[in-house]
Amino acid sequence: MTQQIKAFFEILVKQSVDTLGAEPCEYAMIGFGSLAREEVTPYSDLEFGILIKEDNPINREYFKRLTSLIHLKVINLGETILPALNIPCLKSIDFFDGITPRGFAFDGAGVEEKGCKTPLGNGKTFELIQTPEKMAQYIAKDEEGQWWHEKEPHLPMELLNFTHLLGSNELTEQYRQKVQENLVTPYQEGLNLRHYLAKKHLVQEDMRTFDPSLGDLERQGMLFKVKNDLYRFPHLALDRLALLKEVVTLDTFGRIDQLNKQGILTSNAAEKLQDWMSIVLFMRLRTYFNCNAQREAMNPLIKPFGFDDPRLIKEQLALDHKALEKIKKIYRIYIPFYQAMRDFLAGHENNLSSSDLNDDSPQTQGYIALRLFKNQEAIKWFDEALEKDPENFKFLNELGLIYKQEGTLELAAQYLNQAREVALKSSRENKSFVASVYNNLISLYPDKVNFENAIDYANQALKILRELVGEDHPYIAKAYNNLGLIYHGQGNLKKAVEYYKKALKIDKKFIKEKPASVAVDYNNLAMIYLDQEDLIRAMDFVNQALNINLNFYGEMHPNVAINYNNLATIYQKQGELEKAMENAKKALAIDRKFFGKNHLTVATDYNNLGGICRGLGNLKQAAEYIQKALKIDLKHSGGNHHNAAENYNHLGMILYQDQGDLEKAAEYVHQAVDILIKIGDENHPHLATYYHHLGLIYLKQEDLEKAAEYVHQAIDIFIRIDDENHPHVATYYHHLGLIYQKQGKLEKAFEHINKALRLA
Repeated sequence: MTQQIKAFFEILVKQSVDTLGAEPCEYAMIGFGSLAREEVTPYSDLEFGILIKEDNPINREYFKRLTSLIHLKVINLGETILPALNIPCLKSIDFFDGITPRGFAFDGAGVEEKGCKTPLGNGKTFELIQTPEKMAQYIAKDEEGQWWHEKEPHLPMELLNFTHLLGSNELTEQYRQKVQENLVTPYQEGLNLRHYLAKKHLVQEDMRTFDPSLGDLERQGMLFKVKNDLYRFPHLALDRLALLKEVVTLDTFGRIDQLNKQGILTSNAAEKLQDWMSIVLFMRLRTYFNCNAQREAMNPLIKPFGFDDPRLIKEQLALDHKALEKIKKIYRIYIPFYQAMRDFLAGHENNLSSSDLNDDSPQTQGYIALRLFKNQEAIKWFDEALEKDPENFKFLNELGLIYKQEGTLELAAQYLNQAREVALKSSRENKSFVASVYNNLISLYPDKVNFENAIDYANQALKILRELVGEDHPYIAKAYNNLGLIYHGQGNLKKAVEYYKKALKIDKKFIKEKPASVAVDYNNLAMIYLDQEDLIRAMDFVNQALNINLNFYGEMHPNVAINYNNLATIYQKQGELEKAMENAKKALAIDRKFFGKNHLTVATDYNNLGGICRGLGNLKQAAEYIQKALKIDLKHSGGNHHNAAENYNHLGMILYQDQGDLEKAAEYVHQAVDILIKIGDENHPHLATYYHHLGLIYLKQEDLEKAAEYVHQAIDIFIRIDDENHPHVATYYHHLGLIYQKQGKLEKAFEHINKALRLA
């Protein structure tokens, strides 16, 4: 395929030369990137430079025009997305081209901190139309003595790997020689340039960007981006090894063979890396062909969880069982190779040369299963890992988090508390891990952790993390988010929003590495605004969260279901009940696939659907949904949970709305009230809602004293939490005014109706 692309490129060049006239001097065109590695696809970017024998204005202008003409011919193929053309007016509005199929095109211009590998360069600091000597300078210093890797960090490494495309072989060879001469230039720390670029330059950035660690639950079920997740790291690592060990072979498989012959890789390791590259090269090609464009998304969830929508399968390559087994194989190589490369670059070269690059340990297989959202498989592997190492707090922690996600809260609490105890007493205590366990325990609030303990855990985690990482770190953002969740659960919206905003401010700084955290922050803030009846802001934040999650997870993922559910609630409050129903049904369809029909999350979905059906007047269907939700909640929590309270409240209000058995309606809502009081939520806005509902039921029963009493209690809650201007309070004052009017207390009625009017 590479040879065919080279031949096609040569045709484009010859056609362009025929148009412009003969070249004014000897020249050579050299290819970079996948052209050099011989891994080109029909959708790959075209990366090349031009070596010229003599540098003068006439020659330079000719080859610029030649480049522009070649570029126009490539654009005419119809596979160049508009943002790649670096058009200022489109760039200024952050234009997104979702129409043009991204395929064979010039390497994009204007990408910050990335070398644009075409003859016109980045249009600012460099051009790739140069004599061999000047082109080789980009590896080392400019004419003023500044190192090029300090000005353009990625450029030197990208120009080290090249292949002759056409023109003068002699010029290409001169460039090769000049590059080798520059690489022995003395550099700081007793290193020459070769050693610095191979072992130091951009190492931390690369190791951070391509860390295959799979324990982060944010990655669970995330789309695989075939280039960034599976393809890029081995190439970067092999580039460094080849540079350091002076391997001249450019193709990936040849480099692996040479490193094996030099003893840098064992024969088993070389075989594993070649297997990895064979798999991933085919996956990359298959992904591009699936979309007929350079799109990288591979979805690990669509087929295993039975989502059969052909549109989804077309937009993202849906990985089947066979493909997922290959991905597991890659990670069993990737993880030890990453660790060995980290050690190698730190000076421990033997760790690479002695490794067979095969990690099939239970814990690694458990983490791989987690990444693929195979929770039951992950539980099996972590149980096996614990049998070998019963005091490993990491394995205990992972099991706790999995059981939390599965809705088995007793086991979640058991494992997370055990992880905390082991971590605190262990001689190998890891403070950051202790903080992590505290943060994870908070996820069990309010079901298995009470308010006081949750606040204590959050503050302890925050104290430890501030000592370890300072203030601006994703770990700190997680701690702030947890404090927000605790106060939100208590109904203290002012404190909750304060902590959520602190979390968002930090997470936005790390959005490239942890986009899902920003989505969580947006979603949490949306729920605050929803509780405050600020529906426009709530909708805006939920949509921002949804856009992030769709981009990183695809449409069928539990995180996306959360967003759909929240959209349903907002539409319901806006009175757009059909839209609310549509989104709530989307959420239910996703959650049932992932969690089965008896999960707490599915109960929440049923509860939402019941509320929407109530709004539509379909009370029979509403009752069916609520009964389903209540049955699940009672099974999991015995009835002592917010969700059970909400279900009882719904059942009561269905009877109220149906003008049926008002005694039974009051009984259901009283059960909702009793649950919240029992679990310590005497000041929660939901309790105010239930008191208000009791007031309405007793008003309909003409028991005006009780009606007034309960509506007063609803108002008192908002006064206690210092939120007397909440929109709900206007409704309560209005109804209280109506009660006083029925009692003949017209002055009080007038007073409360006026209060309602002022708030409204």
